[in-house]
Amino acid sequence: MLRRPPNPMHAMRELFRSPALRIALLALALGLAFLGTRGIWDPDEGRYTNVALNMLHSGDWLNPRRNDEVGHWTKPPLTYWLIAGSVGVFGSNAWAARLPAAASYLLCVWLAWRIGRRLAPGSEREAALMYATMLLPVAASQLITTDYVLAACETLAMWAF
Repeated sequence: MLRRPPNPMHAMRELFRSPALRIALLALALGLAFLGTRGIWDPDEGRYTNVALNMLHSGDWLNPRRNDEVGHWTKPPLTYWLIAGSVGVFGSNAWAARLPAAASYLLCVWLAWRIGRRLAPGSEREAALMYATMLLPVAASQLITTDYVLAACETLAMWAF
């Protein structure tokens, strides 16, 4: 008896019916859609971007600096490294500078799914969808700040625990 090969259109329809894919696409749209639509706001976004650009241009990734004379040791350097790396890859623009915050948001959505699955199996869709559509996380994913990278690291630690 000959088996018929799987129908690729059927597989695509099934994929697009998947709640996981729908939530992922929603989170991607919310997290990435508006990253480059406005300029960098001072003082905070400008300060964090300035420190990251100084790291990138000077090659000194260990000493965060506002300029050649003034260090900036008030925050952990991971956010600056991520911003500098993003700008180094995608160019010097607001979209690239905000990408680490948006990626942190997407990581938190995925971790909400995983934590929901672990703590209350069957509730992972609701957990991820609720987190993905909350106003504060979506708004924060559009800002250059050290807070969202920290939140993603803390969420990762809670999932790992």
